[in-house]
Amino acid sequence: MIKFLFLLFMPIIFVFFGLWLIQNVLVTFVCFYGWMFMILYANNKINLKVALTKKSLYVGTLSGVLCAAVIIGSSLLFSGKIFHVEDMQAVLQIWGFSGWKVIILAVILIFINPYLEEMYWRVYIQNKVKKHLSLPASTIVTSSFYTLYHLFIVLPAFAFPFNWISAAGVFFSRYNVGVYKGAIRCRSGNY
Repeated sequence: MIKFLFLLFMPIIFVFFGLWLIQNVLVTFVCFYGWMFMILYANNKINLKVALTKKSLYVGTLSGVLCAAVIIGSSLLFSGKIFHVEDMQAVLQIWGFSGWKVIILAVILIFINPYLEEMYWRVYIQNKVKKHLSLPASTIVTSSFYTLYHLFIVLPAFAFPFNWISAAGVFFSRYNVGVYKGAIRCRSGNY
């Protein structure tokens, strides 16, 4: 039980440590992604052989473009209302998310983050929780811990109450996708 709680809380601790105590995105990324990679590698969950098909590339690219459009569009629409660009830039500057590091960190966020987070939370952690709870309950647990470390990112970046609304959005989107993907895995027998 202690080992499992350790697995749930370490990503949150690394984000808190890196962004709030050290205030450095690079340190946060090294600790956070290093932890996930180490745990997944130690438990034989890293699969670098990805079967890319035209359909998966199409769906992945389309969903990525749609998400980017929603993020950029909502940023333009709500700038000054939900968040102030100057305040967000100040937070990112404090965290060291500036200059040449932006390119490296953006590449990590685009190519490494989705894979490691998905493998860690949805495949590794949710499978552990699923042994003891139903699919919806296990998804609530993993979505809750996933949302917790996002709180440390959105709280200083957005104005109240939109920071909490953003966190709720993270939870519900993670939960809905988790139930959907979990149902697909259960049906296919790959869970």
